[in-house]
Amino acid sequence: MTMHVNLDWRKAGDIGLYTVPMAARILHEEGGRIRSWINGVGNSDAPPIIHRQLPMIGGKTVLGFLDLIEARFIKHFKDLRLSSQTIRKIAERLRERHDTDHPFATNKAFRTDGKTILMEIAEEEEKKILNLLNDNFEMEAVVEPSLFDSILYADDLAYRWHPSPVQHPRVVLDPNFAFGRPVLEGIWIPTDTLMAAYSAEGESAAVAEDFEIAEEDVLEAVAYEGSLAASPPIENKTG
Repeated sequence: MTMHVNLDWRKAGDIGLYTVPMAARILHEEGGRIRSWINGVGNSDAPPIIHRQLPMIGGKTVLGFLDLIEARFIKHFKDLRLSSQTIRKIAERLRERHDTDHPFATNKAFRTDGKTILMEIAEEEEKKILNLLNDNFEMEAVVEPSLFDSILYADDLAYRWHPSPVQHPRVVLDPNFAFGRPVLEGIWIPTDTLMAAYSAEGESAAVAEDFEIAEEDVLEAVAYEGSLAASPPIENKTG
């Protein structure tokens, strides 16, 4: 599905902007899968799971911040072996019942109704989630409270996300800073900017002096960027 919408770049700072490779790196997911959640699968009549915020730019698929948060939850569902069909049904019902375009980026609507809807779908299919799950599966894991702890919400929509709250607690994504790229909270410098400077300088102390920040800030940014280097290939898989 191609969106023919003129992007107002003055508003892009409120939306966030991520290419598929950027999103894949942040989410530790394959780009082909993310693209299929945004655009749908080429040979299928099934609509995309995510109603994306942004049009194609230069022929490339891009995501907004809410799209990225939704993709994060879809990845979680996929890791639990839920099918795209089931995930799409959950999204559609949440949209209908709560009048929202981005159901997996909501707090109260998704947290309170998500499990109920999932159980309804399972019952309709007359199997435990389309026969993909075994007896050890816990329904609570699908919408477990801890999934929401790293996200801050306003008016029931996500506006800031700590992608690695335990290992890298100061790293946040917020569309109001650097178009949503990972930044260090408080100084709001993108982690990839500090990583690039560190790669060029070779010393964290020198980078800290250049940016007039603490050396610990540089080290945290470098450590976070290093954790992203283990992301999977970006084009290998769909679904």
